Amino acid sequence: MGGGEHAGLNYGLLWFEAEAKGSNGRYQAGKSNEVPFSRVAEGIPDSHNPAHISIHSDLVHMLRKDGWEPASGGSSRWWEKRFRRDTSKAPQSLRQKIRSFLSS
Repeated sequence: MGGGEHAGLNYGLLWFEAEAKGSNGRYQAGKSNEVPFSRVAEGIPDSHNPAHISIHSDLVHMLRKDGWEPASGGSSRWWEKRFRRDTSKAPQSLRQKIRSFLSS
């Protein structure tokens, strides 16, 4: 999530990111579009704001399309979801592609 300052009031942009951990370390599995955050009082996404709900849903849909499946656990906050993906469905890293190419 990001934000910015405007005339002393915190008006910024909101986006959601999906962070994953794989054999090569942490990476960004996805990122939503950005929408205006409006006045940030608490600094958290608003479950009553249709724009916040929409971009979160879009990111979840993208993750599911890429083979990620919902997993139990995580936070009680509505926007913090856990997913998992079978490693056979994960795209190969550059190193894996090179090894595969050289071994054939």
